Amino acid sequence: MQNPCRQCNAVFEISANDVKFYDEISPVFGGKKYLIPAPSLCPDCRMQRRNAWRNERKFYKRTCDLCKKTILAMYDSNARMPVYCLDCWWSDDWDAMQYGRDFDFSRSFFEQFDDLRNQVPHFSLSVLHSTMENSDYCNHAGFLKNCYLLFNSDTSEKCMYGKGINRCFDCIDCFKVYDCQACYEAINCNNCSFSTFLLDSYNCDSCHFSANLVGCRNCFGCVNLRNKEYYFFNEKLTREEYEKRVSEIRKKPLEHIQAKFLNFRAEQVAKWMQEKNTENCTGEYLVNSKNCFNCFDCEFLEESKYCTDLKKGDKVSFKNHDISYFGLGIDFSYECSVGGYNANHTVFCENVWQGNDIFYSQLCMQSSNNLFGCIGLKHASYSILNKKYSKEEYEKMVPRIISHMCKDVRAHGASAQASEIGSRGSQLSEAELTNKEWGEFFPVSMSPFGYNETTAFECYPLEKESVIKKGWKWKIEKEPDYSGVTKILPTDQLPSDIGLVTDDILQSCIRCAESGKLFKIQVMELAFYRKMNLPLPKFHPDIRHFRRLALRRPRKLYKRPCAKCQAEIQTSFAPGCAEKVFCEKCYLAEIY
Repeated sequence: MQNPCRQCNAVFEISANDVKFYDEISPVFGGKKYLIPAPSLCPDCRMQRRNAWRNERKFYKRTCDLCKKTILAMYDSNARMPVYCLDCWWSDDWDAMQYGRDFDFSRSFFEQFDDLRNQVPHFSLSVLHSTMENSDYCNHAGFLKNCYLLFNSDTSEKCMYGKGINRCFDCIDCFKVYDCQACYEAINCNNCSFSTFLLDSYNCDSCHFSANLVGCRNCFGCVNLRNKEYYFFNEKLTREEYEKRVSEIRKKPLEHIQAKFLNFRAEQVAKWMQEKNTENCTGEYLVNSKNCFNCFDCEFLEESKYCTDLKKGDKVSFKNHDISYFGLGIDFSYECSVGGYNANHTVFCENVWQGNDIFYSQLCMQSSNNLFGCIGLKHASYSILNKKYSKEEYEKMVPRIISHMCKDVRAHGASAQASEIGSRGSQLSEAELTNKEWGEFFPVSMSPFGYNETTAFECYPLEKESVIKKGWKWKIEKEPDYSGVTKILPTDQLPSDIGLVTDDILQSCIRCAESGKLFKIQVMELAFYRKMNLPLPKFHPDIRHFRRLALRRPRKLYKRPCAKCQAEIQTSFAPGCAEKVFCEKCYLAEIY
């Protein structure tokens, strides 16, 4: 079945298996199934909508609304809801149930949920508080020790400036790396060590400016090698020759080396898909996954569709559609942003962990179950809008609410109030209005973040005017206050040799060569550069992050022929691109 997307008008397919999945996860009350309808947005627009609720990288100093201490938070001081520091939010000093209220059938569900959300305290950062040790400047993370500016990361130590850093030690400026040690500027790597500027590689040691390597050691500027050692731009050398060539090229600026490597890489055959141990999957950057369609950056996932950024947990995540971020054992769930820790049957939720049978809820966790429209609950069950019900009352009330959500939301005055978005930020925009609420994730206009604060901006960048026109929020950034900074170094004054850098650099600020923003070198960071014989960075951490993003292909699949056998393949390489993209069979035949 081909449907036009309500937002972008692109035609997308809803398959018979999709309809079967929606049927399987639809709730049953009193023996009657309340069907979840097919989505009105295409997969890209659904992902954009979910990601517009996720701020990873923006931090603000503000006051905890309970203990009144100055804290670091992902919400600024103008946020409409109360924000508690992590100690207060996870404590027993408050109870989210005190904000419970009756459902009002004269108003739309989203309006009532938004009112409740603006009353219930939110945690300052999305981290598993008790597992974080000396890792204050990290968000959407857990089980970190001595880490700084890590995002979407877990179970790592002594890592800095990265996203998707999982089970790693002593890694800096990396993106989507797993089980790695002492890596720098590595992207999409697994079980690699003492390597720099390494892309899409597995089980490698001491490899640099290379891509698509497996089981290699001491390789420089190489592409598509397997179980090789002492190769320089795919040329076999003796150890002595290799060390001489590497020593010579290391004297050149990093920008020159990287340009030479990227040009060499573009001349090689390209793998149809970046994957490891996958079976019957389409997407990109998948590890240990099976029967997954249009999934990206996932590991240990099966029988799933349109999922991104799901991580390995105690068990494989199974049968999910449209889940963005987290994972760690999430099953039979649909249209969630940040869900996991053995969550089961969570639907249309945001930041819901360790629960089951939860619908349209936010910030609910710790073995909660059977919730509808709840916020901030822990160890809770059979609740609606944070009000407790008996099991029998709950199972009678939820069907009434679902039926109410299936009515035309314009009857509740949403369209008449849509023009107030700029000042209130709580109503649906005209572009987001549908005939029904049931079956739709929370609208972007209800997000507490400006679009440019969120991961949606990374994947789907838009200009401010376009965002405002859609009725979404835009965060106006304040100019940094550098009045107290006494020593600022431009990048042309930085020594190119790390051996010439003294500890005095720790007392200075460096002005980014691209953005003009100031940044500092941390003690642990300086020790890493010295150990790895790397020069100081010239760019602000945000600029480095977006440069790494630019080295990855977009989360979009195209049909195109294999450059060798002409068989049709699905790949993230767009038709007409210069790379010679090979299907799995031809690629393996080429490199082995």
